[in-house]
Amino acid sequence: MSNPWIAIGALALVGVVVPVSMIVISSLLRPSVPEQGKSAIYESGEIPTGDTRIRFNIQYYMVALLFVIFDIETVLIFPWTVIYRDAVQSVGLVSALGPMLVFIGVLVVGLAWAWRNGAVRWVKSPRAKTREEQRNAE
Repeated sequence: MSNPWIAIGALALVGVVVPVSMIVISSLLRPSVPEQGKSAIYESGEIPTGDTRIRFNIQYYMVALLFVIFDIETVLIFPWTVIYRDAVQSVGLVSALGPMLVFIGVLVVGLAWAWRNGAVRWVKSPRAKTREEQRNAE
């Protein structure tokens, strides 16, 4: 009977030796031609214009984070729904339903907070801004 750690060690060795050898061989074979374009800020050949600090709308990140949170919620709720009937029979209704209701309640409170603070509100159109300003002026 052979030791299974020998195969794992050989695989780890191959996993390290192959990439390192590829890096060494490519660094020896590649041409070294220094050009002004290679040392430029952007490698695409575009001439940089303006400031490098660009303002991004935070709404993109907020929507992405909310999507991830509610996507993970779906991943966590799905297995629970599959075993719900068996869980009710084995531990009872309150013990099976209670933790999931608390979980969903926390998510609903988080969504309400995000909604109230405008995290899910997208950028308003100029016409909507004009209407809001007219309402505030009255």
